[in-house]
Amino acid sequence: MTLAKSFSTQWLASAYVATISIILTFLFARLLGPKIFGIYNYLLTLASLFAILQDGGFRTLIFRELTLPTFQETRGSLVPLSIGHSLLVTLAGALIIFMLPLKDSFLLILAIFSFGLVTITTFFSSQLKGEGMFAAEAQWRVLTRSIGALSVLVFIFNFTPSIQIILVGTIVGYSIALFLRPASCKLKFLFKKLRPNVYKSLGSLLIIDIATLIYFKIDIVMLRHLGSGLEEVGFYSAGSRLLEGLIFLHLPFATVLFREIRMRANHPSRFIPYILKLFFFSTISPIVIIPTGWFFSKEILQLCYGESFMEASPLFNLLLISFLFMVLNLVLTQATLAINRENFYAKITCVAALANIGLNFYLIPAMGTKGAAIGTIITEGILMILIGAGIFLWHRKLDSKQ
Repeated sequence: MTLAKSFSTQWLASAYVATISIILTFLFARLLGPKIFGIYNYLLTLASLFAILQDGGFRTLIFRELTLPTFQETRGSLVPLSIGHSLLVTLAGALIIFMLPLKDSFLLILAIFSFGLVTITTFFSSQLKGEGMFAAEAQWRVLTRSIGALSVLVFIFNFTPSIQIILVGTIVGYSIALFLRPASCKLKFLFKKLRPNVYKSLGSLLIIDIATLIYFKIDIVMLRHLGSGLEEVGFYSAGSRLLEGLIFLHLPFATVLFREIRMRANHPSRFIPYILKLFFFSTISPIVIIPTGWFFSKEILQLCYGESFMEASPLFNLLLISFLFMVLNLVLTQATLAINRENFYAKITCVAALANIGLNFYLIPAMGTKGAAIGTIITEGILMILIGAGIFLWHRKLDSKQ
């Protein structure tokens, strides 16, 4: 498959998935209202943090190893190992939450099971992309999102809309989708001890995912406890969800280009110019989207969420600034993982997560949602500088050896 065709199939699938996700988000916000919508996003944030453990770093490792193996002996068993890992973590997490005296424990267990099923579908996506089957992977994502969305809609319009109904609908939908998976994707699990160097890579990838999600999502949790109320959480969630949708539309380019970047990693003279080209090319989208978003922010929020969310307009304008750094960091992240510097990247994301938490502790009590948005902008900027410096030092070190 040509690079152009891979781009087109991946982008169309991502655009479709993002559109469905955004439409559902708008529907949930209208049906639940700002306060319940805030609780819903708070629970999803907690479950998404746990989903990092359900993934365990396998999603990225599968994609990387099937593209160009570093650990040849584990290549064929990575997907069954990942499913076995996810099942164990999901059951253990549900049991722990059941034993703890939490107010929303039942809803949190449902959220964990729904994220567990979604995680397994992403393992199959990584397998297909690692094998270069981008069209098949695109079809798989469209299928899973369509069935998941239809299931949720059936439950919503047949029962009273609630967080519980949304989560149950998601679980049923993704369970059905797994039985319609591509023929090459086997739904079997395996438990096997791996070599220490494989665990080291998995550990680094896991730390990366945890730290990335913390600095990207922890603001919602901290707003819930340090802010002035659930309505504030709902407004911030509305703005951040729109931002996530924009980033999601750019992921196909990063995903498809990862294979190309990975192939160039052994040739620094070709690698650095290619990354610089991608880096500057990536600025085009934010230059167009950010001013447009500023100009039409009220109209966008009213159209998407309704009149009750229009107060989030200044916050959304502020969040849009971070979009520039997020897009650029997509390129730098793919480049860092392509050259097997996941240990370095893990340290950088931990620094970013700690910086974001510190900024939120300082800014949220004083400025509320605007403080959380400013913390996100600063964190993304720090991340870009540190990753870029890491790639530069890697290239300089290679030059000194030659």
